[in-house]
Amino acid sequence: MKIKTQWQVHVIVIALPFSVPITAGGYWLWLNQLLFVWLGFSAMLGGGWWLVYRSLGPCNIDSELVDISGALGDSPTDQAAYQKIEEISAARREENPDLASSQFYIQTVTEVMQAVAEQYHPKSKAALLEIKLPYLLKVIEILAQDLRHNLSDNVPGSHILSLKDIAGTHKLANKGLEIYRLIRLLAAGVDPVSASIREMKILATKNVLTQSTADLKCWLIDAFIKKIGYYAIELYSGNMILDERLLASPTRSSKKEIEEIQRREAVVANEPFRIMVMGQANTGKSSLINALFGEMKAETDVLPTTEGVASYLFQRSGLQTAMIIDSEGYGADASNLPKKVSDEIIRSDMILLVVSATNAARDIDKKILQMIKQQFSVEGKANLPPIIVALTHVDQLRPFREWSPPYNLNDYSSAKAQSIRMVMESVALDLAISIDQIAPVNLKRGFEYNIEEGLIAAIFQHLDQAGRMRYLRCLNEYRKEDQWHMLWKQSQKAGQFIATKGFEILEAAPKIKSALM
Repeated sequence: MKIKTQWQVHVIVIALPFSVPITAGGYWLWLNQLLFVWLGFSAMLGGGWWLVYRSLGPCNIDSELVDISGALGDSPTDQAAYQKIEEISAARREENPDLASSQFYIQTVTEVMQAVAEQYHPKSKAALLEIKLPYLLKVIEILAQDLRHNLSDNVPGSHILSLKDIAGTHKLANKGLEIYRLIRLLAAGVDPVSASIREMKILATKNVLTQSTADLKCWLIDAFIKKIGYYAIELYSGNMILDERLLASPTRSSKKEIEEIQRREAVVANEPFRIMVMGQANTGKSSLINALFGEMKAETDVLPTTEGVASYLFQRSGLQTAMIIDSEGYGADASNLPKKVSDEIIRSDMILLVVSATNAARDIDKKILQMIKQQFSVEGKANLPPIIVALTHVDQLRPFREWSPPYNLNDYSSAKAQSIRMVMESVALDLAISIDQIAPVNLKRGFEYNIEEGLIAAIFQHLDQAGRMRYLRCLNEYRKEDQWHMLWKQSQKAGQFIATKGFEILEAAPKIKSALM
């Protein structure tokens, strides 16, 4: 049973017999000559609890002791110091010292400080004195602060009563005890039976309280020693700082790192996303770009006419500036992509692959995806940019004449929706991608479908992943710039060094100087 619970039970058991008759019928008991019966019942109750307590045995005080090991470091010296503190605590508890004696506190503090100091300064002849004075005052300040908080929080009226009031109360209590003993002595002569019952009750209560008080005393000794030991370890291990406000801010080196990260992130934040648009010829790639911008940007690719790549700035609410990289429509041989297209692929933060729903020849698109993966692998990049498939020409799926969007693609509310869903699943299977990466769209002018709520939403959904790709891309490019910058600085310094040495040689050789002059 825990000490706290034990004391709660004591209070209840002791207060219970008194509370009811005093508040409700003490006077009535006296008039009806039942007061002695109540006293006898109280004595029996107290004695019964004492017997039960004895049968349960003393509480396991070891499990109640304070444990400060978690607040200490893992170094062997810290653990050895803590072991010494444990030994001192066990020895003091065994000695059963007088807690009212100031000598106990002085000796204990000295012993704990000495034991801890010897662990951290084993070669010092005066290990106890290996303390810087401000840090010692800091420990005293913390202990005084703890004591003040404990008094204010746990002692009722401590902020009101003066030392004089407490001394006066102590004298009054001692006087009351003397009067009470005199009354008990006189009552024993007048009514020995009632006096015997009362004394039995007092004895039972006293025995119970004595045992619990011993347990509480052990706990207090251990807590006092552990607290001193903890601060001693902090003091001698050098883990204490005088100005604790510094702990609320990063260190000087961390500040530099934070400033560098913030500067780098600010630069990266200004870097636009690079969204690469790819697709076979006649899949509606240029129409898709026009639909994204809401205006004519790219020529409709009836033929694979786009030479290499073309770039457009793309801005909309909720999206930082992005560059739409429109690549040339690829044909049957994916390995013949222009070098400029290949270079742009590796710099892409997101790839928008345009696939026609009416074109079943998806092996070419599959090869393009494999080529993209291989290209990133060759460059040593483990992460791929997010890939979104814009599935175009969905209005041309069966039934051909039906076109009444929006379509619910999850519960097949219509034959058209079922056809679109089936093609989406087929494309996902062929290209080995998730169906969530596919946005079915219709780009026919005047019949646009699922651009904003489907394709744009998919782009926004993958912005986090694209942001990571952008960050890595920028780091690589900044690293190259940094290398060139360092090379330029080194060349400048090397030039200055050579020039300085040259002048020194000229100064040391008057003949050469005169010949040159």
